[in-house]
Amino acid sequence: MERMMSLAYAECLLDVQESLAVQYFVDVIRDEDTQHSTRLMDAKDLKSTLAYSMKYEAAKSVSKTSRHEINRDEG
Repeated sequence: MERMMSLAYAECLLDVQESLAVQYFVDVIRDEDTQHSTRLMDAKDLKSTLAYSMKYEAAKSVSKTSRHEINRDEG
């Protein structure tokens, strides 16, 4: 994605390219909660945005699994 952005926006400054890449990445996140949380993080570079969204998804997945196990044990 970084390579495509640098080619598509070669005339832009690097910080502008990075900002656009972050915006486009966040826009294509399908899960609404993850997208909203990632947008609120207000990251300035693509790598930290990607890392954050992956951590958020992993934590959310673990929470769902834990809740499912608790409900199964109680039921």
